[in-house]
Amino acid sequence: MRVGRPVIIFALVAGWVAALAVTLGGLIEPRAEPRGEVDEVIRRLQDTFIGAEDLTDEELRKAAIEGIIDSLDDPYTSYLSPEQYQRFIDSLEGGDSEFEGIGAEVTARGGQIMILWPLPGSPARRAGVQAGDVILAVDGQSIEGMSLFEVVTLIRGPKGTEVVLRLRPAGSISSVDVPVVRDTIVVTTTSARIHDGDVGYIRLDRFDKGVLERLPEAIAELRADGARGLVLDLRGNTGGLVETAIAVVSEFVEEGLVFRSRNADGTEEEHEVTGEGTAYDLPLVVLVDGFSASASEIVAGALQDHGRATVVGSRTFGKGSVNLLSELASGSGLYVTTARWLTPNGRPIEGIGLEPDILVGSSADVQALQRLGQLTQSLCEGFAEDGAELRERPALAAAIESLCNVRQQPVVPPEQDAAFDAGVEELRRLMGA
Repeated sequence: MRVGRPVIIFALVAGWVAALAVTLGGLIEPRAEPRGEVDEVIRRLQDTFIGAEDLTDEELRKAAIEGIIDSLDDPYTSYLSPEQYQRFIDSLEGGDSEFEGIGAEVTARGGQIMILWPLPGSPARRAGVQAGDVILAVDGQSIEGMSLFEVVTLIRGPKGTEVVLRLRPAGSISSVDVPVVRDTIVVTTTSARIHDGDVGYIRLDRFDKGVLERLPEAIAELRADGARGLVLDLRGNTGGLVETAIAVVSEFVEEGLVFRSRNADGTEEEHEVTGEGTAYDLPLVVLVDGFSASASEIVAGALQDHGRATVVGSRTFGKGSVNLLSELASGSGLYVTTARWLTPNGRPIEGIGLEPDILVGSSADVQALQRLGQLTQSLCEGFAEDGAELRERPALAAAIESLCNVRQQPVVPPEQDAAFDAGVEELRRLMGA
């Protein structure tokens, strides 16, 4: 395979950020032109179809590509327009960034587009958008049948403009229109502070290239400030570059595997730590939740398998696939699922997630709640349209009507961060304090 640009082996990403670009990367390779029957069909349509004057080669070949990808039934394998592809490439450098949008990360799962994580302080979070909300429409336009990237394109926009999201909370059958005013989103991927004198706290919001430099610096600064142990917060972190995940694990684990990848041909590859870490001696706690995904699960799974850290929080998202982004000759991109990854001890993650050592809060399966809400909505719509026969059975009809009239109660955020408090308590135990 010929490489058109430097190769970047990289990251498992759970979703796309509607306000900013997600960290992804991949091999860059030229596209082979469609051949054989595809070209024949295109030529015949252009020669004989009644609307042939509107059928360009570019549009028909794009439709053919999208049809092939749709047939794979894989939520991550996608075709990217040149603009979407370039945003991916631009995001690889990492660092603190500014973008205009709503500040919410979205992903595709189970045939639905859902909010994976509204960024702290973002317009989305201020408007009441919550992790796990399913997107049904954008500005009144149904997103049914749209790809993840098409939905993101609808949501993105300039600062000061409004976008209205129709959302269905996880497990709910009701929906609500939520207006969100877009703004400038400032993204700081690594932050650190001292807590209560001797507890170092580091939060990683995504695994971009900038973490390679900033994490060792943050650890050194926390040591200098008196940290005797670390809390690594990966809650809501939906992934990034594989090389960054390996580097993060390598900061804390001196030798051994970070993860295994199981390829399409059934072979397995082992990925080891670099041996260049700086914090082998510091007691460590890792915080996760249902929206810790991809590279976050690589890191948490490796640290858990090595017995290097206590994992605290709720079950993780369960996105354990390896993806490759390649550049096509047109400037578009192809993002392909190429392998599944396993923890060092061989535990699969895809569709399962990681169980924390200390469970704090609910480990409810957000994806299962989404499916339940989708099925319940279909039942209620069918009952409303054609429920005459069921209404002849009063008890059953009353039960369905009661179910369909349930309305989701607003979620009240807890005043205390229970997972953080539990993590600090566990870290003090590990430090012997």
